[in-house]
Amino acid sequence: MPQNNQMLHFPVGHIMDRVLSLFHIVVSDNTHIQAIDNGLKKGIKYVLNDAPVGQPASLTGENVIEVNDNYCEFLYLICYTFLVINDCCLVLTDNVEGEASISKEEAESYCREAGEMLSEALKMLVPNENDEKCMAASRGKLFRFPNISRPNKYTDFSDSMTIAGLTYVLHHEFGHFIFEHEEDTPFNELDADKHAILHLKKWGEATKNENTIFAGIILALIASAFINPTLTATSYPDIDDRIEYALQFADDTLKDNPNSLLYRIIGFSANIWANHFKIDIPKITANESHKEYVCRIKSALINHKRKTKII
Repeated sequence: MPQNNQMLHFPVGHIMDRVLSLFHIVVSDNTHIQAIDNGLKKGIKYVLNDAPVGQPASLTGENVIEVNDNYCEFLYLICYTFLVINDCCLVLTDNVEGEASISKEEAESYCREAGEMLSEALKMLVPNENDEKCMAASRGKLFRFPNISRPNKYTDFSDSMTIAGLTYVLHHEFGHFIFEHEEDTPFNELDADKHAILHLKKWGEATKNENTIFAGIILALIASAFINPTLTATSYPDIDDRIEYALQFADDTLKDNPNSLLYRIIGFSANIWANHFKIDIPKITANESHKEYVCRIKSALINHKRKTKII
């Protein structure tokens, strides 16, 4: 629960109830009860601040799962903008399979607004020049962007991806608790990732929401790449390695489709990430699939990280 009667920031308040519901739905009540009996504190603690975006969530020494409100906000903006810009670019370049659901004029309008949202999202990574403890994004401007109170054709799907991504983040921390991880190691991190992915995957398959679930998981990891642009970590798997690991669990129709939504999201976001941080990555060629392109990006990132992958 928020502390000291503080209000959750846009648009976290309208999705966190559903995140908490999904967090409990994807594993049995007995699992949660046993965890609480073993010392896990009830509920999720939302840490509210206006600081530049940092760690998504953590399991504290007091066995409290904390999630940072500013990361939740950042992830929402990333999910919405990447969905909209990617979809509208398909319309604007005549690459839609079948009949486009919006006109090119509408696509330009959606894309322009999403570009403004992305600009504000990226400001959340840096401090305000007048106050280094506060992010540079404008809270007032964020409230004017599409959300549950100002819905459009993309808000339902972007909300659902955000909910899936945040639930993945929370279950990663829950996994650390139930596996009794006492230190950060690459294999402990992958165990926690696997716990979160498999439980969400099972629910996604049962409810025909697997596309949404995996898009949310991948976007949650992509958001982490913006927080840590070097991609490298000390005792954690690198972010691109975790994305590659998560893809192993995707349904074959997603994983084996060379132009699936997952590969398009990864390739598109990699270009936004590289452009923002002025990092050289290859450009997609006319004759390669999005899956082939993602594999080329992955290989190029080894040079960026100056090391070989650790998993």
